[in-house]
Amino acid sequence: MTIDTSARSLASQAAPVDRSSPLPAWAQVHRDLRGLIDQGMPVGMQLPTENEMASIYGISRITVRQALAALAEDGYVERRQGTGTFVADRPRLIQHDFGLMTPWRDRFRAAGEDAVSMHLRDLPAEPEPYELTRELPVEERELPRLHLKRLHLVNGRPIGITDSWLVGRSAGLLAELPLIEGSVSTTLASVGVQVVDTNHFLEVRTVTSAEARLLQTGGEGTLFVDWSIGRSGGELIETSRTAWLGSRVRFHYATTAPS
Repeated sequence: MTIDTSARSLASQAAPVDRSSPLPAWAQVHRDLRGLIDQGMPVGMQLPTENEMASIYGISRITVRQALAALAEDGYVERRQGTGTFVADRPRLIQHDFGLMTPWRDRFRAAGEDAVSMHLRDLPAEPEPYELTRELPVEERELPRLHLKRLHLVNGRPIGITDSWLVGRSAGLLAELPLIEGSVSTTLASVGVQVVDTNHFLEVRTVTSAEARLLQTGGEGTLFVDWSIGRSGGELIETSRTAWLGSRVRFHYATTAPS
């Protein structure tokens, strides 16, 4: 088979499919193509045909179609009936500002985005992770916890998952109240409880299978995890873990040099 110029270029850069990987072949191709597009494929560039990509990656056309469908869902390619697949003008990543206390949903809505949090009531409760527990004084580690899980979406696409562990009076209050717009902070504020001081700890890791199902990532992806401990006047209110999907969210913070 004769491979055209664009196919030759892809063939020279494509990462081979790892048959021993637990990640499905289509997800490996999706990850590889997305990375190549991020590295500089121009908007409007036509990708090789399905047959050419199947030959390059050593997979079936059905597997290629799965990868391309996922790329189209991500906004990375545009598939034109009878013409082919083209690199799209990628959407900007959702920006999250760490330094602002305004709820993230309010900021996105002010920018014209549809931002919601869904309280996932039917999932089993999870214990507070050791990564949070070890940061607390011994006397706070054994206090009863109320676990709440929420899925965050912007314009219908999942971007993150938050697990919160409420302590003391905040746990008692939220055990009896429905969450307002899926928000712990908004619901607590409505009954006079305000988190004043928050400590954050950040890490990067890969997505778990359970997270991949909720975030609709196809089993692959990098997460930016924000561990936080919230207090009011020294009283422990909440510990939480928010896993933001790195392919859909970027982070912003500003610093000012001392005068």
